[in-house]
Amino acid sequence: MTKKILFVDDDKNLLNSLKRVMHSYKKEWEMVFVESAEEALQKLSQTDYDIIFADYKMPGMDGIAFLTQVKDNYPEIKRILLTGQSQTEIFDKAQSVVHKYIAKPCDYSHIIKEISDTQ
Repeated sequence: MTKKILFVDDDKNLLNSLKRVMHSYKKEWEMVFVESAEEALQKLSQTDYDIIFADYKMPGMDGIAFLTQVKDNYPEIKRILLTGQSQTEIFDKAQSVVHKYIAKPCDYSHIIKEISDTQ
Protein backbone atom coordinates (compact mmCIF):
# COMPACT_ATOMS: atom_id res chain seq x y z
CA MET A 1 0.00 0.00 0.00
CA THR A 2 1.37 3.39 -1.00
CA LYS A 3 1.64 5.92 1.81
CA LYS A 4 -0.07 9.24 1.15
CA ILE A 5 1.62 12.28 2.65
CA LEU A 6 0.43 15.88 2.79
CA PHE A 7 2.94 18.69 3.36
CA VAL A 8 1.55 22.08 4.42
CA ASP A 9 3.82 25.13 4.59
CA ASP A 10 3.38 28.71 3.40
CA ASP A 11 7.11 28.95 2.60
CA LYS A 12 7.29 28.24 -1.16
CA ASN A 13 11.08 27.87 -1.07
CA LEU A 14 10.87 25.23 1.65
CA LEU A 15 8.14 23.34 -0.23
CA ASN A 16 10.17 23.42 -3.45
CA SER A 17 13.25 22.18 -1.62
CA LEU A 18 11.20 19.42 -0.01
CA LYS A 19 9.77 18.43 -3.40
CA ARG A 20 13.29 18.09 -4.81
CA VAL A 21 14.48 15.97 -1.90
CA MET A 22 11.37 13.79 -1.89
CA HIS A 23 11.33 13.30 -5.67
CA SER A 24 13.37 10.12 -5.39
CA TYR A 25 10.60 8.60 -3.22
CA LYS A 26 7.75 9.31 -5.66
CA LYS A 27 7.42 5.63 -6.61
CA GLU A 28 7.07 4.64 -2.95
CA TRP A 29 4.91 7.46 -1.61
CA GLU A 30 2.17 9.69 -2.97
CA MET A 31 2.97 13.24 -1.87
CA VAL A 32 1.00 16.47 -2.08
CA PHE A 33 2.46 19.89 -1.27
CA VAL A 34 0.18 22.84 -0.40
CA GLU A 35 0.79 26.38 0.82
CA SER A 36 -2.08 26.89 3.29
CA ALA A 37 -4.16 25.10 5.89
CA GLU A 38 -7.30 26.01 3.95
CA GLU A 39 -5.95 24.33 0.81
CA ALA A 40 -4.92 21.32 2.89
CA LEU A 41 -8.43 20.97 4.34
CA GLN A 42 -9.78 20.95 0.79
CA LYS A 43 -7.34 18.17 -0.17
CA LEU A 44 -8.32 16.20 2.95
CA SER A 45 -11.97 16.30 1.90
CA GLN A 46 -11.02 14.66 -1.41
CA THR A 47 -8.34 12.11 -0.48
CA ASP A 48 -7.29 9.99 2.50
CA TYR A 49 -3.80 10.67 3.84
CA ASP A 50 -1.61 8.67 6.20
CA ILE A 51 0.66 11.48 7.44
CA ILE A 52 0.50 15.27 7.54
CA PHE A 53 3.50 17.52 8.08
CA ALA A 54 2.29 21.04 8.87
CA ASP A 55 4.19 24.22 9.58
CA TYR A 56 3.24 26.01 12.80
CA LYS A 57 3.45 29.62 11.68
CA MET A 58 1.23 30.23 8.65
CA PRO A 59 -1.00 33.17 7.74
CA GLY A 60 -4.69 32.58 8.31
CA MET A 61 -4.98 29.29 10.16
CA ASP A 62 -1.83 28.29 12.05
CA GLY A 63 -0.55 24.72 12.22
CA ILE A 64 -2.03 23.95 15.63
CA ALA A 65 -5.53 25.11 14.63
CA PHE A 66 -5.22 23.15 11.38
CA LEU A 67 -3.98 19.96 13.05
CA THR A 68 -6.73 20.26 15.68
CA GLN A 69 -9.30 20.13 12.86
CA VAL A 70 -7.46 17.18 11.35
CA LYS A 71 -7.46 15.35 14.70
CA ASP A 72 -11.18 16.01 15.17
CA ASN A 73 -12.19 14.99 11.64
CA TYR A 74 -9.48 12.49 10.64
CA PRO A 75 -8.09 11.04 13.89
CA GLU A 76 -6.34 8.15 12.10
CA ILE A 77 -3.90 10.48 10.30
CA LYS A 78 -0.45 10.87 11.88
CA ARG A 79 0.08 14.59 12.59
CA ILE A 80 3.55 16.14 12.71
CA LEU A 81 4.17 19.82 13.44
CA LEU A 82 7.15 21.53 11.83
CA THR A 83 8.20 24.60 13.75
CA GLY A 84 11.01 27.09 13.86
CA GLN A 85 9.59 28.41 17.12
CA SER A 86 11.12 27.21 20.35
CA GLN A 87 8.48 28.61 22.67
CA THR A 88 7.32 26.21 25.33
CA GLU A 89 3.75 27.49 25.00
CA ILE A 90 3.55 26.18 21.43
CA PHE A 91 4.53 22.71 22.59
CA ASP A 92 2.05 22.92 25.47
CA LYS A 93 -0.78 23.96 23.11
CA ALA A 94 0.04 21.32 20.54
CA GLN A 95 0.84 18.41 22.84
CA SER A 96 -2.64 16.89 22.69
CA VAL A 97 -2.95 17.50 18.94
CA VAL A 98 0.27 16.26 17.35
CA HIS A 99 2.13 12.97 17.39
CA LYS A 100 5.53 14.58 16.98
CA TYR A 101 7.40 17.87 16.54
CA ILE A 102 10.23 18.46 14.14
CA ALA A 103 12.27 21.63 14.60
CA LYS A 104 12.95 23.78 11.54
CA PRO A 105 15.27 24.04 9.85
CA CYS A 106 15.56 20.29 9.86
CA ASP A 107 17.58 17.71 8.08
CA TYR A 108 15.16 16.11 5.62
CA SER A 109 16.33 12.70 6.79
CA HIS A 110 14.13 13.26 9.90
CA ILE A 111 11.07 13.65 7.69
CA ILE A 112 12.00 10.62 5.60
CA LYS A 113 12.50 8.56 8.79
CA GLU A 114 9.09 9.59 10.14
CA ILE A 115 7.42 8.52 6.91
CA SER A 116 9.35 5.25 6.77
CA ASP A 117 8.56 4.44 10.41
CA THR A 118 4.81 5.03 10.02
CA GLN A 119 2.80 1.86 9.56
